[in-house]
Amino acid sequence: MKIAPCITLAFLLISPAVHLSAQDGNSIPSQAPETSAANTSAKSTNGKEASDNLRSSDSAEAAQKSYDSGLALYDSGKLDEAIVALKASTKLRPDDSQSQFLLGMAYSQAKSYKDAAESFKRAARYRPDWPEAHFRLGVMSYVLGRRGTAIEAYRRLLELNSPLANTLYRIVRDSGSAVENAEKMKVASDFVSTKVDEPLPVPPPIAVTSTSAAAAEPATANPAKAEAEKVSASVTTGTQPQPARTTNATAVDEATLTGIYRVGVGDILDIRFLNTTVNRSSLYSVIDGGIIDIPVAGGAMSVAGLTTEEVQARIAAELKRRAVEQNAQISVGVRHYGSHTIIITGLVSSSGTKILRREAVPLYVILAEAQPRLDAARASIMRANAPSQVIELNDSGSLGYLVRPGDVINITSRPQEFYYIAGRVNYPGQKTFQPGITLLQAILAAGGTARPNDNNIELSREGENGLLDTAKISLKDIKSGKVQDPRLKPGDRIEVVN
Repeated sequence: MKIAPCITLAFLLISPAVHLSAQDGNSIPSQAPETSAANTSAKSTNGKEASDNLRSSDSAEAAQKSYDSGLALYDSGKLDEAIVALKASTKLRPDDSQSQFLLGMAYSQAKSYKDAAESFKRAARYRPDWPEAHFRLGVMSYVLGRRGTAIEAYRRLLELNSPLANTLYRIVRDSGSAVENAEKMKVASDFVSTKVDEPLPVPPPIAVTSTSAAAAEPATANPAKAEAEKVSASVTTGTQPQPARTTNATAVDEATLTGIYRVGVGDILDIRFLNTTVNRSSLYSVIDGGIIDIPVAGGAMSVAGLTTEEVQARIAAELKRRAVEQNAQISVGVRHYGSHTIIITGLVSSSGTKILRREAVPLYVILAEAQPRLDAARASIMRANAPSQVIELNDSGSLGYLVRPGDVINITSRPQEFYYIAGRVNYPGQKTFQPGITLLQAILAAGGTARPNDNNIELSREGENGLLDTAKISLKDIKSGKVQDPRLKPGDRIEVVN
């Protein structure tokens, strides 16, 4: 009676991995306690790693969504909402220099300069070789009166051999009068709070191969200078100026200008390296001299006067030449437009400086933004080295006149002008001139001829020599369509003879 329990206990100690089924007697393998605990621990570790990876993936995706949302809000000018979204992105991804940089831009645009400086500082810390981040930090520090930090940023730019160092030096140096320093402070403040506008559609990436590298290198000449404005001097005679006429070739050239943009000083470029080891996007300011500082392509690079496609080709060719990348794909867009400006004044609701996003835009585009007042009737366009042009706003055919960077547009009312009608009409005298009025319309406005058979008209107009030129016109020929009904000009004299 005492042996059976011992045998049972011994059996259990010898065969811990076998469990007898009480129902069918079949043996079912089971894990030893130690093995089971180890596997449980391994499963727990693997599960934790999988969970961490999942959380990390979700966090990265959420950070990117917050960044994209912040960028869109920033572009639309909703700064407070942009700051909230970008702060959420940096909280999920604090070491992302691009997010920190854009947050700094949003803060500076909102004039929260202290917060902006902190964001630029973090962007420079997480990416020490980014000159733009150090430059923005230096300028912002100057605005806040932290000259020591600004000088430190200047020294860092010198170490990076960045031409931005010279620009920062001109801002932070304290030589000169108080007025000059106040002006530098204003310039710096305006610069750091520059808003990033909506970019042009990013051009397709350019792949540089061994056979196309030489062809991709653009000419060193400045195309902008080669496209000096040439306006035809064929203005019609009389006191009412008309827009210049152009040849078909010139019209084609001007139409091309409405579809391109050449980079200039004050623009900010968004340069993206799509398939390189760099594989990142950065913003680069075009500074004095028309250059950008792009360390991966050797530092200072002249881009003024080039289109974004030409900038792409130049960077890709330089990367190939330096053996950085053999088949680099780069895209270049304009993030902020600042180099192409015109000024509009006068009878408009929104006067001042306007920024162009093309080499030329039709006048009606500018008028749509400036919103002419009800009494606006005439646009005078002044351009360097070209005669002034006067456009009548009620002449739809002239509103397509192309406005170029540097133009000054003055919107005025039409001065009161007259024509004079006499002779055999019912209501002779001085009449108010309206652009486009014809001879027949003028006679009808004077009540018509005194007798139905009155037909002969004498139209006198002052010539270039100041003397009157008189033409005899048959009213019947106008009505029958044999001759064209002539348009009048201010000061015309009309006499119905008989």
